[in-house]
Amino acid sequence: MSPLQRKATLLLLAGALALPVVSAARPAGQAPTASELRAAIAQPVSAIERRVLAPNIAEYFFKVRVGSGPYDQIGVHRVVKETAPNRPVHARQAVFLTHGDIWNFRAAFLTGTGTHSIPIFLAQNGVDVWGIDFRWTLVPATVTDLSFMKTWDLEQDASDLGIALGVARITRGLTGSGLGKVDLLGWSRGGQIGYAYLNYEAQIPSILRQVKGFIPVDIYLKTDVPQLQSFACQREANTEAAIAAGTYAATSGGLIQALGTLAVTDPNGSSILNGPPFNLPGYNNRQAGLLVGEATYLFLAPLEPTPFYHFTGGTFEIEGKPSGLLYTNEQNLFALEQGSAPFQPNQQLADADASTCGSTPVDFDDHLAQIKVPILYMGAGGGFGEFGIYTTTLLGSTDKTIHIVHKTSSTQRLSDFGHADLFLANDAQTLVWQPILNWVRTH
Repeated sequence: MSPLQRKATLLLLAGALALPVVSAARPAGQAPTASELRAAIAQPVSAIERRVLAPNIAEYFFKVRVGSGPYDQIGVHRVVKETAPNRPVHARQAVFLTHGDIWNFRAAFLTGTGTHSIPIFLAQNGVDVWGIDFRWTLVPATVTDLSFMKTWDLEQDASDLGIALGVARITRGLTGSGLGKVDLLGWSRGGQIGYAYLNYEAQIPSILRQVKGFIPVDIYLKTDVPQLQSFACQREANTEAAIAAGTYAATSGGLIQALGTLAVTDPNGSSILNGPPFNLPGYNNRQAGLLVGEATYLFLAPLEPTPFYHFTGGTFEIEGKPSGLLYTNEQNLFALEQGSAPFQPNQQLADADASTCGSTPVDFDDHLAQIKVPILYMGAGGGFGEFGIYTTTLLGSTDKTIHIVHKTSSTQRLSDFGHADLFLANDAQTLVWQPILNWVRTH
């Protein structure tokens, strides 16, 4: 089969597989539109890029068009062991990684120094690793009219995830690894999108489902803590007000990217946080970059998702300024910050908080009790940690494993293992990735 024929076959089969997924990722009883069906049947795919990540490990990347708009496209990644260049091994096990807020696949999962990243680790151990860039991560910072993002909601991300899963499975079939279902890993917001996708998949026949096991990483969709639920309600109201006022995207990624860049290029320079609206005098750029990781909750206050929520555990000077990281190389943190996407749809954020709040009905959490795939909840003591367990109790799964990484006692959350330490920490391979690999192999 020629490369052109192979690509045409891939598109046709991926489109055929995506048809039930499009229907699944919509409100119950609402049929897909004709344009959605056409998009699912003929997914235009970009040229495939390949780069070597480690000896015998390569990453393949391409974009898939999912609509008619200029930014209606998603990125699909594959990290896999090769027998020769452009010849992926036949891998029985596959894991699909879904990123969360601000960061795309590469920033979220491939930021570690050298080969220190979970996709490379899993691939070296024979797992076929896939991932998605949601369409909002591919919108350039130069775009000024963001009105097209007004309707970009969490259900759209769930639908795009279903298409990407279908493309991954068909590609695995064409390259000798079979058409079997895959495990889905969702970190942070990606975990919420994963719950939403599985909510819809629970409503369709088993033969049409694509996920065989789910690994929500450090996140909750629902909470039994009244204060956290109240915070979600307030965040939802604030975001809906911003949308009503014509602000369709959050731009915090641009700030984080700037702070990370300045921490590397001018570490001793005076930080932009010294002035309004932050008014944190006396910070240099390195300290500001560390603050994003060590005291993330300050940027979310007073409506933070968990007490003292942070990306990376760290140390502080007597006056409260961050002085260094406990578990992660700070250059990796700054690299993560530099990989931030400039925009994220406000409607997606509002939808997620609506589900947690519970006052505004949403369709993507109505069937959680019908989700019966095996579950591995992986948490970080200084991130969502134990707060993420409650959502798993609402599922119909009988096979549930809980693994939460702690470095301190529950009374010292600020210095405990953080939300991003799960993928960046020097000992993440031992504490996080190996348990994930073990679970994948036994499920």
